[in-house]
Amino acid sequence: MRCLLPVFFLIAFATRAQDSLQVFWCGAVTDRSAEVRALMNSSVDSVRLQVDVDAAFTTPTYSSRVERDTTGALTGLRVKGLDPGTTYHYRFELDGIVDTSAAHVGRFHTTRTGPWSYSFVAGSCNSNSDHPVWEAMRQRDPLFFLAVGDLHYANPNSTDVSVHRQAYLDQVLIRPIAMGLLHQAPLAYVWDDHDFCGDASNASSIGRTSAAQAYREWVPHHPLVHPISVFQSFTIGRVHFILSDLRSSKNTEQMMDLQQRLWLHEQLRYARNHGLVACWVSPLSWNSIGYPENWGSQPVEREALANFLRNEGIADLFILSGDAHMLGIDSGANTDFSTGTNDPNEHPVFQVAAIAQGGSYKGGTFDQGGYFPNPDIHHGQFGEVFVDDDGTQVCITFKGWRTDSMSVNTSLVDSFTFCRTPVDLMSIAQGQAPDPAPCTLWTSTAVLASLPNASEEGEVVLIDAAGRIVRTLATTWNEGLSMVQLGEAPSAGCYFLRLIANDATAIQRLCAP
Repeated sequence: MRCLLPVFFLIAFATRAQDSLQVFWCGAVTDRSAEVRALMNSSVDSVRLQVDVDAAFTTPTYSSRVERDTTGALTGLRVKGLDPGTTYHYRFELDGIVDTSAAHVGRFHTTRTGPWSYSFVAGSCNSNSDHPVWEAMRQRDPLFFLAVGDLHYANPNSTDVSVHRQAYLDQVLIRPIAMGLLHQAPLAYVWDDHDFCGDASNASSIGRTSAAQAYREWVPHHPLVHPISVFQSFTIGRVHFILSDLRSSKNTEQMMDLQQRLWLHEQLRYARNHGLVACWVSPLSWNSIGYPENWGSQPVEREALANFLRNEGIADLFILSGDAHMLGIDSGANTDFSTGTNDPNEHPVFQVAAIAQGGSYKGGTFDQGGYFPNPDIHHGQFGEVFVDDDGTQVCITFKGWRTDSMSVNTSLVDSFTFCRTPVDLMSIAQGQAPDPAPCTLWTSTAVLASLPNASEEGEVVLIDAAGRIVRTLATTWNEGLSMVQLGEAPSAGCYFLRLIANDATAIQRLCAP
């Protein structure tokens, strides 16, 4: 009997550890690190992560040991020094006792920089975290889950932060089917109205500050640069993800405040200058008209942003949207709202909803089969995005999936593929590109530009080595050639011409002596 006592105590300690961990999820994954947020009961004093490429945890590494958060926040655990592009398993060590419960083991895959192919799932408008659509998304084995707003429909709007915390707990974190996905794929998430402060909520909502606090305390997220708003960005492979917050500063006059608009501009420039395709996550629909709860409600602001895309030559961009309870894809033929509708670049749009909610249409033209509202609250819908990068082209494929009512069986609703060839201006300017573009010596007021097969009218955008636009010039193409009048050469250095004609673009490098 005495020999059995140590075994008995070991089992008791392990059982206590399993009972002590309540909920957890993962996010903010990079090529070298990841963050896990966990909630333990009051019996736990400290916690750390075990992380291993081996699911049996034969050679684990550890995060720092931290004390359990006692303020109402989830305890944050960040593990660093990981290998890029690698699958890791993680579990918890509570007060020195390893929680070996299979239900408390998670998984994530670190990202890579540079050319890399992967896929992720995306969705919006989730009123049921017990819906089989969550299992259908898990079965796609995505790199991550991108939540494009309305992660829940609790509609919290209180100055009491516990109301906003409880919404995450009750509506998502204790739901086993949703967490089946979120324990296997990390989260990237920006809110919309129902998970911010309720239907049509905005900057005037009394719960605004509490919502911001609860998000920061409970949600693993990439760095935030604003004390309230949750806009953020991150790069995976050669795609730069830009998540906009269209609630916390929204009012009857604007979708976002000046700080966020300028931040968005800089993020788009960053992607353009560094050879990245930009994925702009706009929780509210972009290509719509006349609806108060999307970009159609602010035509002046939308036109200004569209003019920025055109004037800055933002060519490599696609948009993911939520809110409208439907799947829809537009090739970019109907997404230009610039003055004169003359942006030569097409920006495809993928509308990804509703995860679990009745269907709705909130405007917009979608040329890839039309729009597909969720038939009813019993069906589920989500988007899947494939990034196929061969080192030259980045090809993006959208696939919209619908479940067969309350089941995991899915059918393909719509799909679309497009390719872009981003150019890393900064590497070329610094002479770091493996095959830098030939440099045309800028010694006169004109330069011969070449864009094969271009004809009729077009544009030439002069960009300096920092990615700033110096001037934009109209030009006429004749059998792929144009004599561009540049004016007097500015100070010495490297410059670029972005050549534009019809749906063709190219980069020509200039060197001012």
